[in-house]
Amino acid sequence: MIPRRRSLQRALIATLAVLATFTAPIAAHAAPVAAPPDVIKDLGTPLTSLTVMEGAFGHEPDGRDVVYAVPAGENAQLNVVDVHSRQLLRTIPLPGAAGAWAITVATDGSVYVGSYANAHLYRYRPDTATVADLGQPIPGEASMYGLTPGRDGAVYAGTYPNAHAFKYDPTTNKFTDYGSLDPVQQYVRAAVYDPDHNALFAGLATPEAKLIRIDLDTGAKQDITPPGLTAKDFQDLDYANGRVFGNASLRLIVIDAATNKQVTFTDTATGNRVTEYPIGARGVSNAGPGGVYFTSNLALTRYDPATDTVGTVPSGVRITRGLAIGYGWITDNGQPMLYGLGGNYSGGTWRYNPQTGVLAQWSSPFQYVPAPLQHAIADPVTGKILVNAFLNGSTTSYDPVTARATLTARQGQVEDWAWNSANKLYVGIYPYGRLSAWDPNQPESPTNPRVLFSLVDSDLQNRPVSVVPSGDRVYVGTTPGYGEYGGAFTVYTVSTGNLAVHRNIVVDQTIASILPVGSAVWAGSSIEGGQGTEPRATEAHLVKVDPATGTVSTDVVPVPGATTIGELSLGPDGNVWGLADGTVFVANPTTGEVIKRIHVFTAETASTEGALSWRDGYLYAVVGGRLFVVDSLSGTPTVLRSRGMYRLTLAPTGIYYMLLRPDGNTNPTNLASYTPPVDPCPHSDLRATVWTGNINSNVANRNLRYGCTLIDDLPDAEATWPSHKAYVTAVGSKSAELVQAGSITYAEGYAVLEAAQRSTVGR
Repeated sequence: MIPRRRSLQRALIATLAVLATFTAPIAAHAAPVAAPPDVIKDLGTPLTSLTVMEGAFGHEPDGRDVVYAVPAGENAQLNVVDVHSRQLLRTIPLPGAAGAWAITVATDGSVYVGSYANAHLYRYRPDTATVADLGQPIPGEASMYGLTPGRDGAVYAGTYPNAHAFKYDPTTNKFTDYGSLDPVQQYVRAAVYDPDHNALFAGLATPEAKLIRIDLDTGAKQDITPPGLTAKDFQDLDYANGRVFGNASLRLIVIDAATNKQVTFTDTATGNRVTEYPIGARGVSNAGPGGVYFTSNLALTRYDPATDTVGTVPSGVRITRGLAIGYGWITDNGQPMLYGLGGNYSGGTWRYNPQTGVLAQWSSPFQYVPAPLQHAIADPVTGKILVNAFLNGSTTSYDPVTARATLTARQGQVEDWAWNSANKLYVGIYPYGRLSAWDPNQPESPTNPRVLFSLVDSDLQNRPVSVVPSGDRVYVGTTPGYGEYGGAFTVYTVSTGNLAVHRNIVVDQTIASILPVGSAVWAGSSIEGGQGTEPRATEAHLVKVDPATGTVSTDVVPVPGATTIGELSLGPDGNVWGLADGTVFVANPTTGEVIKRIHVFTAETASTEGALSWRDGYLYAVVGGRLFVVDSLSGTPTVLRSRGMYRLTLAPTGIYYMLLRPDGNTNPTNLASYTPPVDPCPHSDLRATVWTGNINSNVANRNLRYGCTLIDDLPDAEATWPSHKAYVTAVGSKSAELVQAGSITYAEGYAVLEAAQRSTVGR
């Protein structure tokens, strides 16, 4: 043996002798994050909004004419506005309600509100200005629709998700449940009482529209759905002059209440006899001079039951405040005037004089409330946080420096959005299945945002829950529309505008997550069908797709029994990391073979959930209301917040932002932040095992403290060393320290030192 080799061997033996004096136990992996029990900073409400689903007109005891409405928001309130002075008279809390799809004035003047998501019935008495919570008419229901007044102060309505119809009688303070009206349909979205025949008409929704007549004297139920009706839902029903008026998927149909047959009527613009007519309104008004009224493409339109004719009003009035969501006839100066609410988001109110054809429009001062929030994303250039509202669709830009929020372009309800490499934002919008391109840092214009495509009509897709730009393509995963099965994997080519929609690549399931890897794309599914359906599948799949053809070459179930793969990400190890309900899995990027599973919690999640973000070699995640972090080397999860968390976005400052559901709320209304610990070892070496130059020691790499791995703590093999002996001696010295500290075992220290001795470092 040459002298140099003997010298190195003697040095190794000497270092091993030092190591042998330590008897440290097997090292425990260091906790990935040192943090107090609750590390979330609540930044408050970034966005207030005004979202009114439906309104009703009535009278206060002093004779004032008023409009009633419930702006959607946590612990919603009934607003009472004087339509003449245009002043907000009062707001009355509706404890537990997040909003109301149903409101009506009963024959005794009481105002009834049907709420979501608790499906309670509330009664407001104008004489006392108080509200009584009458409770949940049907246990287990989540929403109430179609409140309609009956005889003697009674009211009727329908429910979701079990499609019940019921009656409330104020004289007995009792509910009558007419049972579930269909074993498949989940919604009774509309109801109207027929006083001439003491009957209740109920409109069902998803997967197909049905019209059910209930004889209230006998309880008999009869399906009177018009033959050949292809609508998905009845959104509203109204009654006037022996006719039932239905909004069936935005088409007005008319039923003769005596014969239960569909009425053919005349379109005055064409003279044609028709069985349907476009309607853009929450039903029609009560009968007044000239008939019943509604909006069609914002044009005020009249149906005359006496002649069964329909057409726009003679004066050609347009309601610029939006589609009609409530009506009332009020006498002004001896003349009946039609009052209405227009649109959901501005308190738009209008008055139409049928005698003169004159229209007046204004905004009623309904109370803006903290908006339920839907999504958040950080601007990688400015660092501002864009926040979008649920249902309302408003978007605001929150500046972390000033803590101020500024309204920007209304997007619609964002299901997912993502930046491309040119810092433009692709935005997926519900309910249109729409993808838009938006530059938030440029002024809003007719082409900013710019709609690229919509899938709701062509392919029956309505929620783009995964939007992933990659090069010249944008990949989009969607849920199907109401009552439908089979989501889609869509490929949009930016340069050509070409669109390829591949539906049912996982049969009957939604495409909830997408990850391009090389020339292929991995997609994760959710067992969800469209809203109003029960899942046909039982577990989520991970599939490998050819984006050129939509062909699936690999199909695996990474976590048996999991219902949703809500997010996918490429890890620093080159593997596919994913969220399957409350389990993180790691899969081979070529074969899809599962390498490991990390269980965090047990619960089903939805296709709209799931967020993953890599930082400092740790995987941060939000799903199931939890914020947690996974040490990618050890696989150890740490839950940072166990409730109330939604979405996750990383700002350029290194701070994470989430949506927060404060305790007691149904929906997130606040923005929150989390600042991870400072990484003392940027660009950590995250290889799975410890390498000393060109030699693998096969010792498991690990984080010894936040952001610093075992390899980081060893002498740098890439540095310039005066000799191989100097490098080996340094590795031996450091290994001894780590053994003494309990960070590694004696055997691991030996293996690392032996690998260093065999390496070419310093030679």
